[in-house]
Amino acid sequence: MKIRTSAPLVAALIGFVTLGVAFAANAQTTTAAVSATASSTRAARVAARQTTQIAKAISRADEEISRRIDALNKLATRIGDMKKVSDTDKSNLTNTVESQISDLTTLKTKIDADTDLTTLRADVKSVVDAYRIFALVIPQGNILAAVDSVDTTASSFNALVAKIQARVASSTAAGQDMTAINSSLSDMQAKIADAQTQATAAHDEIVSLVPDQGDKTKMQANTAALKDARSKIQAAMQDFKTARKDAQTIVNDLKQMEHKNNATPAAASTTSAAQQ
Repeated sequence: MKIRTSAPLVAALIGFVTLGVAFAANAQTTTAAVSATASSTRAARVAARQTTQIAKAISRADEEISRRIDALNKLATRIGDMKKVSDTDKSNLTNTVESQISDLTTLKTKIDADTDLTTLRADVKSVVDAYRIFALVIPQGNILAAVDSVDTTASSFNALVAKIQARVASSTAAGQDMTAINSSLSDMQAKIADAQTQATAAHDEIVSLVPDQGDKTKMQANTAALKDARSKIQAAMQDFKTARKDAQTIVNDLKQMEHKNNATPAAASTTSAAQQ
């Protein structure tokens, strides 16, 4: 059986098909546009987040670099005030400080210009790993300053020892018993000498240390050397504490001796007067 189709029906069918095709095409175009917009939005968010991360990282790095440069400048002032440390040691430490300040300043310029987050993170990490300002340079300088202080204090003590020795010599010549005072004086001299020995050992232990540049074995060695040097400085301070006690004991003994000598003639005069 044949199916007859009228022209209007055929036209309607063609129109329906055409409409469907157009609708599908529009749907695909709309989906692509939405997808492109979403992708663009995500990319913008990622870029904005990275920009924020970069800005924060740069800010933190600048603060840490400034903190280190300030500490180095203060150390430079301390170096200038050292009196007993050799000119060679002062010059070497000064050169180290100036070099570190220059390198940190250059690093700051690079970090401020970084736009790649991976590169920036590596540069920021180097502030701590490559320079070791607070882990080595500042402690090293502080120990040298302490050595200088020990030597200066020892000189003051030795000047006092010379005065005590002169007093002991005159009193001994006058026939006075100086046994106790000589014992305190000997202990005082021994403590002063040991303080200087400890300071010298601390100096020798840390004066040649250099940054480890990320070498863990070297970092551990540097840390151990600094720790031991500090313990030697503490031992020197304890020596001075004992030396001060010895000095005070000597002063007190001399005062008592003088008081006794002054009282003896008066007592003798009183006895003589009574006999008359």
